[in-house]
Amino acid sequence: MKKLLGLALTLTLSIVVASPVRAADGDLDVTFGSGGIVITDFGGGYDFANALALQSDGKIVAAGETRSGLSGPRNFALARYNIDGSLDTTFGGGCKVTTAISGGAASVAVQSDGKILAAGDTTTGFALVRYNIDGSLDSTFGSGGKVVQTGFSGFSIGLVLQPDGKIVVSGARSGDFAHARYNGDGSPDPTFGSGGVVTTDFSGRDDEAYALGLQSDAKIVAAGRTTTTSGSALSNFALARYNSDGSLDTSFGMGGKVTTSFASNDLGAAYSLALQSDGKIVAAGGVIRLSRELD
Repeated sequence: MKKLLGLALTLTLSIVVASPVRAADGDLDVTFGSGGIVITDFGGGYDFANALALQSDGKIVAAGETRSGLSGPRNFALARYNIDGSLDTTFGGGCKVTTAISGGAASVAVQSDGKILAAGDTTTGFALVRYNIDGSLDSTFGSGGKVVQTGFSGFSIGLVLQPDGKIVVSGARSGDFAHARYNGDGSPDPTFGSGGVVTTDFSGRDDEAYALGLQSDAKIVAAGRTTTTSGSALSNFALARYNSDGSLDTSFGMGGKVTTSFASNDLGAAYSLALQSDGKIVAAGGVIRLSRELD
């Protein structure tokens, strides 16, 4: 165990071949990195890549966290790669960027102007950081490039960029789905919910939103989990759809909310979602099937 804890964890990327190029479909793309794999060390004991985004020029942005040990301080960590998997030397001081914010990035998106947004959690709430194209903090956003929304939580945080430049993030607050929308400068958007914040109660003990999607009609879809009301830890997939002002879309499910149970004794949660061109919604996550009912 001591030897295992002493090993450094690194950000790891791999690409598989989508069409035959002297290889079968699904084989690693040997033109990317070393045999299809890229490993990036941030110099900490524990480096995790949690999200990816593609730039319009084909470059790849990876976001996550770096820390010196299991109990060490957490920092946002970003790296940008060229199409061949090599580190982009024009990004950050040394191809990589770390941001001290007592948290890790869980999602990342690239704006139309090339600026990069990373969202995650801190010890006090949501964290949202915006970077310039070169990886420097964008001083026009929030406070020195950072926004922290206290009172929110979530180990997996959704992020969507609206066409009008507004930004929506999601997670949980006081046991409910929680979403916050910001203007392009990082200030709260007062036209969304109450002071820029929307919460949704599924009548469960612990409701958390993990993923966000934006429909072509500007409606917002959130996916996550809700616990049962019986006092147990059993949980179900939970989805909610909102109008552009943050109000629940009553044409969706029951009053804007949908829950899906796979069995009476499951622990289920939706961690990602995708919106099809026909308007249908696909949610994916995990289910732990218990052998018996919990007391």
